[in-house]
Amino acid sequence: MRRNRRTALRLLVVLALLAASAACLGGSSDRRDLTILTPWTSDAEKESFQAVINAFQERNPDITVHASPIRALDQVLRSGVQQGEEPDLAVMPNPGALRSYAQQHALVPLDGFRDEALGRELVERLNSDYSPQWNLLGKAGTDHPYAVVVKASVKSLIWYNPQRLTPRPPDSWAGLVTVGQSLAQRGETPWCLAVADPPNSGWPGTDWIEDILLHQSGADTYEQWVGGELGWTSAPVTTAWQTWGQSVTAQGALHGGPLTALLTRYGEGARPLFTAPPGCYLAHGAPVTPDPGAAPETDYDFVPFPEFRPTPTPAYEVSGDLVAMFRDSPAAERFMAFLASPDAQQIWPGRQPESAFSVNRTIAERTVSRDKPGSIARRIHALLTSPATLCFDASDSMPSTMAAAFNRAVLDYLNDPARLPSILTELDQVRVAARQQQPQGSACASRPPGQEAK
Repeated sequence: MRRNRRTALRLLVVLALLAASAACLGGSSDRRDLTILTPWTSDAEKESFQAVINAFQERNPDITVHASPIRALDQVLRSGVQQGEEPDLAVMPNPGALRSYAQQHALVPLDGFRDEALGRELVERLNSDYSPQWNLLGKAGTDHPYAVVVKASVKSLIWYNPQRLTPRPPDSWAGLVTVGQSLAQRGETPWCLAVADPPNSGWPGTDWIEDILLHQSGADTYEQWVGGELGWTSAPVTTAWQTWGQSVTAQGALHGGPLTALLTRYGEGARPLFTAPPGCYLAHGAPVTPDPGAAPETDYDFVPFPEFRPTPTPAYEVSGDLVAMFRDSPAAERFMAFLASPDAQQIWPGRQPESAFSVNRTIAERTVSRDKPGSIARRIHALLTSPATLCFDASDSMPSTMAAAFNRAVLDYLNDPARLPSILTELDQVRVAARQQQPQGSACASRPPGQEAK
């Protein structure tokens, strides 16, 4: 209850700031002060995005951009839109949210700029510099582009320490299971896992289950699940949970056991990969946080999430931060155009080269020419701009009530795996209640047939 009061207070403060900003500016179409709501509350992320803003302001000294980081961004944004106090721009967590605001006519399409020449230049850049999959995700099931991806990452990764585990993990799920069983049989712990990340503890486990369902049952099933059409007690979803459980709930499967996984903060979860002797040998998810001094490719490396069966086109679960425009003005149009440019796109990956990635293919090409063959950054950029099927993080694409219930369900399951049937039944009840809020836009995108990479 105390946390809810704190969240409500923050919500009121931000809404008041937005209202004051709107009042001061008088709703002018020639606004020179821009407000953008962002979800980035860590110092590294705030500073990286501020570096992007600083670069824009150096080129546009007549425009000031104010970033407002807030954890409860979805609540603040929805309230602001309902009250006519929306910001100039905001970061969307997924295409579902993007489509929702587009359907409300709350967004400015990027092909509808008042500065038609600037709008054409931006759309041409999106078509030439960004892969078709990312353009489709940015359209969120509509005919118009609504967002620029400011940074992205791949979650379909298995991390390991090449100094401790040889050969590298196999490219099939059956092979990966065999590796885990072999490690356990000789008394070693296969997996690292840490799911504590208040107030959203549990999400690292949701990533696991999402990845398994995507690769086990395919993108179409994944989309039905994200869209609320597929029940949590259905065979594909139940099997995904059980498959994950077979890897992480068995005796000796997790470093420190389930209780340690529940209590350890996500950012510290991969540390046992680097201890001597190693506390674990494998970790799943977006790029790990290495120990200071650990060398990429030498002390830590990754393989893509293994396939359950041979497939002609690989699929990857991805996350991305999509910036959309709620209030049209020359200043906002210039900022959106700048965000899509190679100059802007290289700033964040340059500051955090192994945790933030651009989906601009020009930046990927620069990474290829700059980094040595086989580098982590180079290979992740390649995955993000490849012809693969890209699926947005499922829980990020679900209604907030569904995502919160999913997070809690992971915690409940790790605490007591025998409760899985009742856990899934409870999740289905939340799904039914949240169905009207369920996104209808596509969570996955593939390159259109016959369209080659540029």
